[in-house]
Amino acid sequence: MIKTLFFDMGYTLVDEGAVWKKRCEEQAETKEAKCLGLSAEAIYQEIEKASLARLPQYRTVIKKFQFKTVAPYRHELEKLYDDAPNILHFLSDKYELGVIANQTDGLRERLDSFGILKYFTHVISSWDVQIMKPDTRIYEYALKTAECLPHETVMIGDRIDNDIAPAKSAGMRTVWIKQGFGRLQTPLSEKDTPDYTIEHLSELLNIF
Repeated sequence: MIKTLFFDMGYTLVDEGAVWKKRCEEQAETKEAKCLGLSAEAIYQEIEKASLARLPQYRTVIKKFQFKTVAPYRHELEKLYDDAPNILHFLSDKYELGVIANQTDGLRERLDSFGILKYFTHVISSWDVQIMKPDTRIYEYALKTAECLPHETVMIGDRIDNDIAPAKSAGMRTVWIKQGFGRLQTPLSEKDTPDYTIEHLSELLNIF
């Protein structure tokens, strides 16, 4: 019996497309990027390559080109997926909902600004617990917080490396939503093969 559904944040509940477009544009405008002849498109492609290789997306690009000036992640450009509020409202009537996300400070405030904090009983941020996915300890912490056994929970996220594989390792069930950079990844073994694969948040209603 499923008791709790946990969600990732970026490219799961929130569309980060405009954020990454702007970040690549701003990185391309730095003196270092101009010296290397790197366009915004080239930097974006490097992020895709890092995601495909299951490496930290932006940190890998920064390290590769040894950028000392790093373009900021602009939270104000995040956009909640249109169907997210209705789906969360529906699911919250049947299950406890939670978030497990690698985020900077202020995750609760951002969820509140989107009008969806009210749907979540548990909000687990890497900033708050000082553990980042894919470290399985953040999933174990979430299970303890929710007072659930692993098989009573589901992790819903866009990345095989950060969401699906470690959640499965912790004994949770998993749903891979193929959005954003994570859609480029592929399961490599049974250990990181999701229980369900969807392409849009609304398809959760066919499962739960």
